[in-house]
Amino acid sequence: MRFSPRTNLLLMLATAGLVASLGGQEPLQLVMIRGQLLTVYPQTLGQVPDIPSPCRADNGTEWVTARSRDGRYALVEVTVPDWNREEVKYFGANILTVDKADFPSLARTGLHDEEELTRTQTINGRPLAEITELARPGRLSNSGFLAEDEDIISVLKGDDRLVRKLGLTHPQLAKPLLHLWNIIQQEQKHARGVWGKGHAWVHFDHFLYNGKKISYEAHFTKGGQKSPFADGVEGAAHVFLKREMEPGEAEFLADHYSRLGADKLEALKDLLFSQTSGELEPFYIVRYGFYEGHTAWRVDPLAIASIFGLRSLEELEKAFPGQLDQVLTVHFNGDK
Repeated sequence: MRFSPRTNLLLMLATAGLVASLGGQEPLQLVMIRGQLLTVYPQTLGQVPDIPSPCRADNGTEWVTARSRDGRYALVEVTVPDWNREEVKYFGANILTVDKADFPSLARTGLHDEEELTRTQTINGRPLAEITELARPGRLSNSGFLAEDEDIISVLKGDDRLVRKLGLTHPQLAKPLLHLWNIIQQEQKHARGVWGKGHAWVHFDHFLYNGKKISYEAHFTKGGQKSPFADGVEGAAHVFLKREMEPGEAEFLADHYSRLGADKLEALKDLLFSQTSGELEPFYIVRYGFYEGHTAWRVDPLAIASIFGLRSLEELEKAFPGQLDQVLTVHFNGDK
């Protein structure tokens, strides 16, 4: 296939990842994905681009398709750094590196080794008992990072077992959340959103992820949330996200969980298709395999898999037959 001189110039610019300013027009960012040369955010498109979301461009960058509230579509860069390097700058700090010193198996395989967890005495040099105490409700956080009857090692073990049964790894579950926060950062960088109620930043109506339609609302506060791990990570934002249910999913749950009754069935749907997350949670997953305990801020592995299309509802049920309601709610307070 031959291209015109102007298209060849755009191709070179796209391959180099540069910004083109042609004919006095607004600077135009371009990227090549699967043989298609596409304009990218903050420029918008009139229809959904014919590419997967998320996807990787020819230059290695990562992209997600989002829909603005005025019905336009945009390709948003959401590239996540390689967290297996010694240091990774992210959100202005070196916080995306796996805790290799305490959890070498996690760094090597993306999953914990239970014997290694059992032997653990400190994390980042802070004793486990101190971390557990600081993570309880009403200490560093009103809601807490752990329920009152949970401790840090029991929660790390409990979630590692869930992730293994899903056939996934902790990095695989962290990545969609990191992509989400990168979308939010891009919105703010380009000042394309508006402030709504409750310090909410509003612009995109939803984004597409593995064929799922996910809506969200990001809220920012003036305060800061400190971490119980003595890792220097702080947060001041949270996001409410919800995935649109697909045809047949409600019926599937009604067929398999009729024993719950109407109210508890609706609660199960909320747990599987919606979530509240702060910007701390994806970094906790990367660094420690920590999704928080059973508190209001928990980002459950099953919920991440369901919302972002990493596993279908049928696959979740196959992994935990007839037990989804229990798996999503039972506290990790047994085997340490």
